[in-house]
Formats: sequence, structure tokens, C-alpha cells
Amino acid sequence: MSFMLIFIIARRSFHSARFVQAKKAVSSSFNAENAAQQLGISFQTPHILQQALTHKSFEHGSVPSNERLAQLGSRVIQLFATESVTSSTTNASSSLEEQVKNKTSLEVLSRNFDDLKLSDGLQFELPSESASTKVKATAFNAVVGAVYHDQGFSKARDFVKKHLQ
Repeated sequence: MSFMLIFIIARRSFHSARFVQAKKAVSSSFNAENAAQQLGISFQTPHILQQALTHKSFEHGSVPSNERLAQLGSRVIQLFATESVTSSTTNASSSLEEQVKNKTSLEVLSRNFDDLKLSDGLQFELPSESASTKVKATAFNAVVGAVYHDQGFSKARDFVKKHLQ
């Protein structure tokens, strides 16, 4: 009986040790207002850029996260990507859906997030210390969602045209 108890305790300690999470908070050098100015945006809603850069895993969801902004931004990006593809006739060999997927893939969105140079403001709590492709893509979607929410349709269109490659 004591062997079984030791086995259970050892097994639990092994499994609980795997879930150590790395917490990445905002860098002390990051200033959301300056970052917004570098993007060419003057947000009216306070802290919306910081919310767009906060993954739902940060602080176990006890702070406002980018989840809703990312969902909004994803739809906005799909709309403008579809608009872009239909207005140009560059690649007639692939379907409209395929072309839109190529413009809005996780890898493309992650790369676009890196180009924004907002990584210092990104907040998350995940097993790895560096942000994954999905976290960066979600943050890019959320930034677009924040622009759309705060600045409106035309500013969001301009932002997407400028930053989505």
C-alpha cells in the first residue's frame, strides 16, 4: 500500500511540474502612446492598444484581453483582403477563398505583427518565453480591431492596406 502512495505522489509532482508558465509582461521601455504615434494612429479610447496587445492567458484572464478585438480585427482583415483580391486580377489560377487565406494566414499575420515593432508591448503567460506565431497573429488581428473600433472603417482600411502584405 505504501508503494502505491509513493507512486501516486511522484506521478502528481511530475505532471504538475510540466505546467510551469513563462510570464511576459510589458517591457519597461514600451510606451503605448508613442507606439500608436509610430503607427500613425491617435487612439481616442484609453488603453485600447495595450488591451490589443494583451493575450487572454496573461494574469489568468483577470485583465482585459485582446480576444474580442482580435475577433473583430479578423473579420475586418478578411473583408479588406477579399476586397483587395477581387479588385486585382493578378492570380486567376487560384480561387478567391485560397487567395484570401494566403493573405490572412497565421504566418503572414505574425510577420506583419513583427513589422509593427510592438513586441515589447505584448503580454502573455505561456509555456514558452517567446510569443508563438498564433499569439502574434492574434495580436495583429486585435490591433486592426482596435483601429476599426476606435477610428472607424476608412482608417481601418488604410491601416490594413499599409500593413497587410
